[in-house]
Amino acid sequence: MPTPFRLQRALFVALLVVPGSVAAQTLAPGTRVRVKSPQVVAPVIGSYQGMRQDTLVVIEDGTAAQVWSFTRGSIERLEVSAGMKGGNKGPMGRWALIGAGAGAVAGFLVSSILEGSSDSEYNHLLNAVIGAGVGAGAGALYGRRVLEEQWTGVSIPGRVGFAPTRDGFRVGLSAAF
Repeated sequence: MPTPFRLQRALFVALLVVPGSVAAQTLAPGTRVRVKSPQVVAPVIGSYQGMRQDTLVVIEDGTAAQVWSFTRGSIERLEVSAGMKGGNKGPMGRWALIGAGAGAVAGFLVSSILEGSSDSEYNHLLNAVIGAGVGAGAGALYGRRVLEEQWTGVSIPGRVGFAPTRDGFRVGLSAAF
């Protein structure tokens, strides 16, 4: 019959192993990740390969697929791709500005052409402002349809290791919060 002390130790080890295995399942090899670190100028986007001791291994996407190794302490942020989605502020703002500029030019040119071909006088500044508003609205609607990759922050996968000792075994735990 196991003693209460051994039973407590077994329960403690089981509690350590279960969260480690759950964290490992959330970040499977081959998952598309983005790693931000002071070691690189721009974030590295690639395929997660796994944890080797205290090092995260990523194969970079692209034609120059380079293998990157980041120590746990050097990683500022680890993110997982959540897919391509529309309705992002960046493209909407960019296309709204492009549309505002094009609309202002178009409003000014239309009022100039109409004024030259008739006896009516037009307010060029007002027509440029109205054209900018219409162009900004049309540009924002177009920018809403542009897809961008979304990223979700995740914790760095933890590790649970077992090392045999003379008296039994030792449990090692590595976790990130």
